[in-house]
Formats: sequence, C-alpha cells, structure tokens
Amino acid sequence: MLKNSASGADVAPPGDLPGYWTLQTAGWLAFAGLSYLSLNIWYNPGEIIPVLHTFAQSVMGIFVSHPLRWVARATWDKALAPRAIINGAAVLAASLSWTALRLGLFSAMTGEIIGSEDWGGWIFGSLIVFASWAICYHALKYYRQWLQQREVSIQARNTALEAQGLAQEETVKRLHAESLVRESKLRILNYQLNPHFFFNSLNSVTALVKRGDKEAAIEMLSRIGDFLRASLEIGETLEHPLRDEIDIISQYLDIEKVRFADRLNTSFEVSGEANDVSIPSLLLQPLIENCIKHAVARSLSRTTIRLTAGVEGARLHLRIANTGVEEPNETAERIRRSSKIGLRNVEERLGSVYGDDYSFAARPDEEGNFVIRITVPSGMADAHGRGAPPQVSAADPYPAPSRTPSGA
Repeated sequence: MLKNSASGADVAPPGDLPGYWTLQTAGWLAFAGLSYLSLNIWYNPGEIIPVLHTFAQSVMGIFVSHPLRWVARATWDKALAPRAIINGAAVLAASLSWTALRLGLFSAMTGEIIGSEDWGGWIFGSLIVFASWAICYHALKYYRQWLQQREVSIQARNTALEAQGLAQEETVKRLHAESLVRESKLRILNYQLNPHFFFNSLNSVTALVKRGDKEAAIEMLSRIGDFLRASLEIGETLEHPLRDEIDIISQYLDIEKVRFADRLNTSFEVSGEANDVSIPSLLLQPLIENCIKHAVARSLSRTTIRLTAGVEGARLHLRIANTGVEEPNETAERIRRSSKIGLRNVEERLGSVYGDDYSFAARPDEEGNFVIRITVPSGMADAHGRGAPPQVSAADPYPAPSRTPSGA
C-alpha cells in the first residue's frame, strides 16, 4: 500500500507493481540464494547445516525487517532530519536483533560458540543488509507515489480535455443553430423579395384596383407590408413562443388567400399551453410554404391547411396537414426532392436544437392528406439529451383549441 503524503491515508499502489509482501518475500529469498552462491558453495561445499542456517536467517529477516515498514510509514510526513534519525535508529535495532538471532541459531545448529571479537563482522553485515532494505523500501515507495501522482495528473488533464471538448461541441451546436436560423431568415427574405412572389401579390392588388375595390387593394398592400415587417423584426432571436410563429404564418397566409381566394382554406387548433412553448424561430413557415407550393398551387379544388398543436406531458406535438393532394405518395417524393432547405432545413434545425430528443415525420395518411408531425420537448431548458422522443399518435388527441378554424 502507498501512503498519501498530504493526508497520511493508505492508497492502493499502481496495479502493475507487486505488493509489499511479494517484494518482501522475494527479496529475502534472493538474499538467501546470493548468500548460498557466494558463501556456502565456496566455504562449506556439501555441508547441509550451513545451507539450512542461511535460509533460516533469511526467514527471520522477513519478520525482523517488517517493523521497519511500520516506522517508515509512521514517520513519512515528518521533516527529513528527525525522519532519518528515527529510521536510522530502527535500522540499528533491527540489525542488532537479527545478529543476535543469527548467532544464537548458528550456535544451536552447529554447537560452535562465536566469540565476541567476531560479533563486529556479523553486526556490520547486518547493518549493510537492513540499511539496504530501508533504502529500497523508501525508493520504491517514492516511485509508487510518483506513479500515483502522475496518474492523477493524467486523469485531471483528460478530464479537462473532455470538458473542453464538450464545451467546444456545445459551441459548435450553438453556431450551427445560429447558422441554420440565419439561413432560414435569408430564405424567407428571399421569398419576400422573389419577383414571382411580388408578381403574384401585385397582380392580385391590380385585379382589386381594376375591380374598383380600393379598400381591398389597400388592405392587400397593408398585409404585404405587415408580413415584411414582422419577418424583419425577428432580428437575431433564435427562438420565440409558438404564438409568434403562428402570427407570422397567419400574415403570410392572408396574402396567399387573396391570390388563391376560395381555393385556400386554413384552420388553426392550438391549445393555450402550446401557445407559450418556445420553438426555433421560423421553424414552421417553410412547412406552410410547402403546402402552398405542392398542394394549393397545383390543385383547382378547395385545399385546407390545418395546423394543430398541443402539449402532452413534457412534449409539444405539432401537426400540419393539407388536403387537395391527388397523389399523396407522388407529392411526398416531389417535396423531398424539390428543395435543399424545406423539410431538410427543418429537420436539421430540430437536430441542432434538440439533439436526438425530437421526432419528425412527413408522409401521407390514410385519408389522402399530406401530414407533417413534429414532437419536441415543451421546455427549451430540457431540449438536450433527455432520451428518445415518444411516438406521435395518429389520432392527435390535443386539448381544446384556443383559435377557431377560419375559411378563405
């Protein structure tokens, strides 16, 4: 075990290094083998008693040296001078104890009595052995502590890099979201300034003037101005309440109703709770535009665009459906191929804002309507990573609407 120098608590050593008892046992067995090769094999060849004494003193050394570990751990946090003195005294005591045990065992096994004049050599050898033990113990302990501190440093650095990576990822998502909303704004402005759009709008105004309906012509021009102003007033806002999105859509549809007259009918069914939910700015306008382009403009019959919104649990459910589709499957494929932005832009923006916590589906239903369903969290604060989105019910069981259907 290692000891943390700051707290004095034991900590686990690095997993790739042997433990204390493994090194302790291996070290003393290696000392026994070295003693046998350097002494017994040369001075006592063929004699069994000296060999047994050599290995027996190594076993005693395992237990005599173990208290040195207690002393080293107890003095680890002390200043260098008192620490050296205490450990030095412990080494001396261990050396004297081991020498006495060795001499006693030798006399018991051989019957020889070693005179005091020879004790100095035995004590000096013991001092060398136990001083080496203490040095190796402290060196290995310092090495393990260094490995531990390096591992902690690497972990801290990796944690910092991960945090930095997450922060950069969030920044990229934010920038991507801003890019998409700006792209959407540029698209709606481009649509406003599109000569074809202005031609149709002004042509409708001209028809009203020729008809002598001055008030209707003025109202038409006012609607165009309101629509342009509302779009420009969005500014740099990345999100706004659903009610603001519906106001912009309503102004856009009011202009198109003059153009298509009885061919265009609209219906909004939005619960009061859904009105307050924030969504990305200009998220639904491209979808309404697709309804105009691929249903109303291509059909001579009456077409209804119906927008339904409600909150269930913590989810906002949006549904946009249009009638007047003669071949729904063909229309769906044409919509998917027709624009680089359109539905693709909407889905990319949903992914940028909500991560995986949304659902988006655009397909015809059994009644021949083309239906777009969107499910997102009902609070923008819960928009990132809250699990898989639930399936949208085909029945669309939303609360009672706060806005009533309106005809063309």
